[in-house]
Amino acid sequence: MNVIQTDILIVGTGCSGLFAALHAPKDKKVLLICKTTLEESDSFLAQGGICVLKDPSDYESFFKDTIRAGHYKNRRQSVDIMIQSSPDVIAELESYGVRFTKDEQGHFVYTKEGCHSHPRILFHEDITGKEITSHLLEEAKKRKNLTFMENTTMLDILEEDNTCYGIVAKKEEELFAIQSNFTLLATGGIGGLFNNSTNYPHLTGDSLAISLRHHIALENPDYIQIHPTTLYSKKKGRRFLISESVRGEGAKLYDKYGKRFADEVLPRDLLTQKIYQQMKKDDTPFVWLDMTVLGKEQILSHFPHIYQHCLQEGFDCTKEWIPVVPGQHYFMGGIHVDAYSRTTMDQLYAIGETACNGVHGENRLASNSLLESLVFARRAMKDLSIKTAKICLNFENLIQTTMKDLDVTKYSSMVREVIKRKKEGRKMNSITMSMNVDTLILQALREDVTSEDITTNAIMKGYQSGSVQLICKEDGIIAGLPVFERVFQLVDSKTEVTFFFNDGDHVHKGEVVAEIYGDIRSLLTAERTALNYLQRMSGIATYTRQTADLLKGTGIRLLDTRKTTPNMRVFEKYAVKVGGGYNHRYNLSDGILLKDNHIAAAGGIRQAVELAKEYASFVRKIEVEVENMDMVKEAVEAGADIIMLDNMSIDQMKEAVQYIQGRALTECSGNVTKENIAALASTGVDYISSGALTHSSKILDLSLKNLKAV
Repeated sequence: MNVIQTDILIVGTGCSGLFAALHAPKDKKVLLICKTTLEESDSFLAQGGICVLKDPSDYESFFKDTIRAGHYKNRRQSVDIMIQSSPDVIAELESYGVRFTKDEQGHFVYTKEGCHSHPRILFHEDITGKEITSHLLEEAKKRKNLTFMENTTMLDILEEDNTCYGIVAKKEEELFAIQSNFTLLATGGIGGLFNNSTNYPHLTGDSLAISLRHHIALENPDYIQIHPTTLYSKKKGRRFLISESVRGEGAKLYDKYGKRFADEVLPRDLLTQKIYQQMKKDDTPFVWLDMTVLGKEQILSHFPHIYQHCLQEGFDCTKEWIPVVPGQHYFMGGIHVDAYSRTTMDQLYAIGETACNGVHGENRLASNSLLESLVFARRAMKDLSIKTAKICLNFENLIQTTMKDLDVTKYSSMVREVIKRKKEGRKMNSITMSMNVDTLILQALREDVTSEDITTNAIMKGYQSGSVQLICKEDGIIAGLPVFERVFQLVDSKTEVTFFFNDGDHVHKGEVVAEIYGDIRSLLTAERTALNYLQRMSGIATYTRQTADLLKGTGIRLLDTRKTTPNMRVFEKYAVKVGGGYNHRYNLSDGILLKDNHIAAAGGIRQAVELAKEYASFVRKIEVEVENMDMVKEAVEAGADIIMLDNMSIDQMKEAVQYIQGRALTECSGNVTKENIAALASTGVDYISSGALTHSSKILDLSLKNLKAV
């Protein structure tokens, strides 16, 4: 197989791939490949515009709009980086010749779209993406160190010991390898997996499937944005987007009877739901969008390409309503990356729609996509430019190993399956949370309230709406926000909670974690119970994270135990997972753990294991607790699946692990603390279990403050 060598490989030639290439060191050879032609990327299709921090006074509003649209599931650091970097990115784009609309005095004209509090979007007619990407491509073609290959498909990456050394690719019928020091995946979204999408059909999530093959972490693969308004057509193929800007400028939505049914500038996911509901109610395949209210002059100047496309489909949007229907548009999830676009594999980066850096959360704010792609593409190149790459010494063997079990026909189904599993997992988490905790929370409330909240009733004679803030009083990991919210809802179903963080986020002293709105009487009554849960769970998550961090790079998993507070197990074990630990047995029916008393009752380890195998289903693992080498040998001979080394010395455990040699999984247990866990990890066990995660962690100090009537 032929091998092409390059310093840097960029897979994808949309705006993120091109912008990254323009920031590559000029003494480095950069190869950019694309699946079809250079112009067939979704970046060319972006209509609305690109957000910018037009002045410092808009920072807070821009930030809040972004996280509100993302349902507060954004990574706050990433949002901050994007916003702060935006003026510099816009200036650079202008230096390449990008023409944003300006007024007669030469000042930027800003437009506003759904979920934006203020106009902050720059645009060029209704083809902003094409204007930006075409100029980036023009500039890239001038660079002598950049080379392009069209109609070239990445089939797989070439990796060894969690380090990427390039890819296997195909051009027409020729297979070849590309050896690179650093690889950037910029392969776009997943629209090709959907029947109705605004994306090009060749965008099928190949990078996600390849990541799954190589155990590269993905993040939120079910975060898929459906755009509320694409032009309805009976024809097959890519759907034409009717930009968010149209509604931002004043276009209205109507049902089949000519009645408005929704706020046109709702966040995209919420407006999509409204449209689907109306279509079902009216039994129609579309709803109507009225652009005529904008006036012919504005339509022809701001939205000329939308106007022309509608004409081709038989609609004059300056004179008549047009039919619109939701369609898949954007992928907020993707390959997990950090703030420098680094994946969990060395020498491999992901940028653009392929990556998930956390900017968008669960739902993207309009016109943030181009900005996010450019900002984090530049950061990726900045990071790799100062790194020294590892060299692969057996590249030919690596190619042969990779090609042995390669089956690209499974890629689409792999991506669909991981999306499906993630959606089902979220649904089950929601259902089981409600099933498991409501009874427990109600018991806790009855314990606290009994007949009445006498203090609140004494000072509050009737209904008064109000709000209160949840304040963090020390640094830690937040856990239990759904439980916190559920307490208030069980006291008063009309109470609303807005979170500014997600479970698992690191919070700092003085930060506002949430705001709670409702009847002040309900807020006061639910306060203590809600805080008790949240403080306890956050304390466990914080201690678990601190302990788990000590095991980073070892491959050893940190487990909890059944040493939990009565009636708190569901909460405490959830908190362990949030903190980065793993749950051991949840209850006595989860698995077989033969401890000293069980072994004594059965007459020995061999007898206990035989009885367990005879009684339990073959899918249940059998774990045996041992205290010395004789017991280790007996457990191995008996066929135990897991051997727990309980309260053994470091030297004894090392000897035991060496003797077992993979014939069973190994678990270290007994007096595990943050202080001795590094030494325990040196024994080479597979798991370390610690009861201290749940029985010895202190609470995280949180409080409700700033109560006020609203």
